[in-house]
Amino acid sequence: MAAQDGGKSEVGVNSSPALKPKDWVLLSLRLVAFFATTAATIVMALNKQTNTVVVATVGNTPVKAAVTAKFQQTPAFVFFVVANGMASFHNCLMIVVELFGHKIDCNGLRLAIIAILDMMTVAMTSAGDGAATFMAEVGKNGNSHARWNKICDKFHAYCDRGNGALIASFIGLLILLIINVMSISKLLKPKHTTYIGVP
Repeated sequence: MAAQDGGKSEVGVNSSPALKPKDWVLLSLRLVAFFATTAATIVMALNKQTNTVVVATVGNTPVKAAVTAKFQQTPAFVFFVVANGMASFHNCLMIVVELFGHKIDCNGLRLAIIAILDMMTVAMTSAGDGAATFMAEVGKNGNSHARWNKICDKFHAYCDRGNGALIASFIGLLILLIINVMSISKLLKPKHTTYIGVP
């Protein structure tokens, strides 16, 4: 918007420095969330243990067999890996956008898209964590009503690694929630405008 005063016009220009201190805090949080969700993805994706268990009894003789517990056997754990993998990709992409995407903005559209994607990532990661936590509880204690036996008494290392992946993912989820709040606050913050005199 231009206003003439003494032969000079003033043109409104958005003042947006490259990166403010608050932006560096947001980038640091995204980096920590990236490492947390990536660690959760890798640990769960590589989680496998083979153990010899009794599968039947013939008379008084137990029949043993080698049984392997893998994350692929449980759809909830597969969803957990996919959700955390997508969260890691999202944060990696947003770090690049925050560093190099300041010149690409159309009336706050970039900030709006980032806020929406952050919210979707929080929802997806939360769903993956919830599903995996439920299955981890069943694996640890079983469910007598559904006649599901616990497995953590036989596959200790498998369950321990799964618990580690869950802890890392919940840390990432907590940081993602903070990032989401910061993204929305940046979107709602009014833009400052400076005026440059043009002869």
